[in-house]
Amino acid sequence: MSQHELLKYLLAASLTLSLPALADTANVSVYGLANVSYDFINTGTASNGTKGTDIDKISSNASRVGFKGAEEVGDGLSINWQIESLIALDNAGGTFAMRNSFAGISSKSYGSVLLGRYDTPYKIITRKLDNFSDTIADNRTLFGTVKSLSAGTSFVTKQPDVFSYTTPNLNGFVASLARVNLTETATKASDKKDNATSFSAAYDNGTLYGALGYELHQLDTVRVGGTESAWNVALGYTLDDLSFGAAYENTTDTLGKSSSLTTCSALANGADCFGHSAAYLTAKYQFGSGAVKLAYTKVERLAAAANTGADHATIGYDHRLSKRSTVYALYTVLTNQSGANYSLGGAAWSSGLTSSIGAGSTLSALSFGVKQTF
Repeated sequence: MSQHELLKYLLAASLTLSLPALADTANVSVYGLANVSYDFINTGTASNGTKGTDIDKISSNASRVGFKGAEEVGDGLSINWQIESLIALDNAGGTFAMRNSFAGISSKSYGSVLLGRYDTPYKIITRKLDNFSDTIADNRTLFGTVKSLSAGTSFVTKQPDVFSYTTPNLNGFVASLARVNLTETATKASDKKDNATSFSAAYDNGTLYGALGYELHQLDTVRVGGTESAWNVALGYTLDDLSFGAAYENTTDTLGKSSSLTTCSALANGADCFGHSAAYLTAKYQFGSGAVKLAYTKVERLAAAANTGADHATIGYDHRLSKRSTVYALYTVLTNQSGANYSLGGAAWSSGLTSSIGAGSTLSALSFGVKQTF
């Protein structure tokens, strides 16, 4: 056999062996987002006079890559799955399956069930309104972020060990219910377990959007019988090239005198430690390939703690280069009251309370970025 004939034989054999593999992966889709920005940040001066710092940094802003697929198995049922990973484009690394990753079953007639790591129904209904999502101006800087710190829970993060059911879309109406196991095991000595229940009901006809949500956290590991709960409402309206959004939430808890929370140890047993209310307003106007965006968030004080509120305002501009490519710029300012030390949000900074920000400081940031979806 000549060298030329041998090469043709090997090529034909390779193609033959590859065909079954290609058929097996025909229902797999690859998708993702590259969202990188250059951020210029000033952390402000604290109420005690301590000056902050000026920082410039590259941020990856929740860049991600994912794989997903579905297979029809008969009787109108489909098996669905997804594996989505966080990618650090500004630095080597990432976290496999850190984002929404699950397997489940769905039916057009009966709805869908999923099991895995996923956003709760409470979180989902307001995230779609955030015009600065996954940037340093993300509204989670203040909205939904206040939590029972060491408990490790939040109302706006992806939760592990989720069992979720979503109804079919009934002329724009959809409802979802999820159960979250925040601690998979409990020691026999304490038998303490943490879990969450989340619910939402929403209506969306493309022009008008409205939703209600409720979530309850049971936190025995923080305080036996301790709970924190939240309810929210979201409204959106689109008129041609102009869109508006508004959201409101209220949280409360019974974590006073918790052994693991020094912040609450001086309060009465079962007192509210971190309860608060927050409001979010946003607008977007599109013209040609450009869009101007505005957003404002306000959070009231935490329970009985004086001067712990904050305000957050952002203005931005997007320029669409193609269906999948956008460049953007934004300027954002976060003003803390004298007893608050919220930080700027998104992937660039940790959301919520943090000791790295001086109480009473006013933070600001200018960000230039490029976003590519695939």
